[in-house]
Amino acid sequence: MVIPQARAEGIRVTPRGDGLTAYVTRQDTTHIQVSDSGFVSTVAQLARRGDFILLDGGVHEAWAGALEPALTPGRFLVVPPGEAGKSLARAERIITALHEAGVDRRTTLTAVGGGVLCDLSGLVAALYFRGVRAVYVPTTLLAMIDAAIGGKTGVNHPRQKNLIGVFSHPAEVHIRLDSLATLPLPQLTAAYGEALKIAIVDDPDLFELLAGPRGNQPVTPVLRTIVRRCVARKLQLLGSNAFERDLERSLNLGHTVAHPLEDITAFRISHGAAVGIGIAVASHISHARGLLTTTDFQRILNAMDHLGLPVMDRDFDEQRLADRVRDLTLQRGGISLHYVLPTAIGKVAFTDSVATTELLAAVTGLRTRQRGSL
Repeated sequence: MVIPQARAEGIRVTPRGDGLTAYVTRQDTTHIQVSDSGFVSTVAQLARRGDFILLDGGVHEAWAGALEPALTPGRFLVVPPGEAGKSLARAERIITALHEAGVDRRTTLTAVGGGVLCDLSGLVAALYFRGVRAVYVPTTLLAMIDAAIGGKTGVNHPRQKNLIGVFSHPAEVHIRLDSLATLPLPQLTAAYGEALKIAIVDDPDLFELLAGPRGNQPVTPVLRTIVRRCVARKLQLLGSNAFERDLERSLNLGHTVAHPLEDITAFRISHGAAVGIGIAVASHISHARGLLTTTDFQRILNAMDHLGLPVMDRDFDEQRLADRVRDLTLQRGGISLHYVLPTAIGKVAFTDSVATTELLAAVTGLRTRQRGSL
C-alpha cells in the first residue's frame, strides 16, 4: 500500500493588493487499529511508554482487578462517568490535575472510556499548553464508531449540548472489542443508532448487515465488520468537510432531533437511542412528503425494532422539542435548518425547514407505533 505524502505544516504568504494572505497548513494523522482482544495489554503498553491515562470511572470499577497493575501511580486520573460531568468546569479540574502531576507538552494524554470521556479528554488535550498529543481507547460501541472517530471534541453548556468544543484529531485510536465484555446491554444496543445512521446515509450493505443476525456475544465476526465499516465510512463521508465549513452534512441525520431531545430529558435518553428516534422522525417526515417509499420507511422502522432501538419515547414535552428544533435554524445562521431526510436506503436529501406540524405528527405517529409494538 502506498501512503500518500502530506503537505508539510507551515505558513505560506502571498502578497495581495495592499495586504497579504497567509495560507496555514496543519498536518493531523490518526492511526486507527481494530482488534478483537488486547484491551488490558494495550492500556498497559500505553502506560509504560509514559502516557498520562484518563480513566472512565465506570471502566475503572468494572476492570479494576485487571487494570490497576497496568497503571503507573501518579500517572492516571479516574474521571467520574456520565454526561452531567461533560462540562467546562470538569475540563478545568482535569487540566489542574495534569499540571500538578507535572504533565508537560511532550506527554500524550490517553482517554480510556466511552464517548463522554473521549469528547472531554479531546478538548482537554487541545487546550492544555495549546495542544498535546491525544490517544483514545474507546470502551463502548458508541465511542468506537462515533465519538473517537472524526476529530470532534467538546463539552456541554446549560444552553446546549456540545456548545463548547474544537476540532482536534487524536494521534491514535485503539479499538479493542474485548473491552465491551462489561458493557451493559442497553448501552450496546443504543449504539446501533449511529451505525444505522451511516447505513441509511450511504451504505446499503451495512444496512443489510445490521438488519441480519448478529449473535448475543460481546465479540462476533459480524460486530467486528460493523465497527470497521462504520469507522471507514464515517471518515470517508467527512472527507473534505471534516471541519464542517459546510453546514449541510449528511452525517447529521437524526441529530437535529437527537441533541435537543437529550437536552430536554436531562440525558435520560442516551445519545444512540436519541439518534435512532431522530432517524425515525426524519423518516416519518420524508415519507409524509412523498420522498421515502412506504417500503423503505417500514424497512427502517423494522431494522430499529430488530436492533432493539425505540422509534419514539413516550415521556417528553413534544412542543418543547419542536421549539428547540426551530431554534436550531437561528443557531445555524437563520437561513436553513439543514435537516437531513432519508429518501432511500443509502440516500438522503436536505431541506431548509420542517414545519412544527410535521414534527408533531411524526412524534404522534411514532408514539402510536411504539405502543403497538410493546
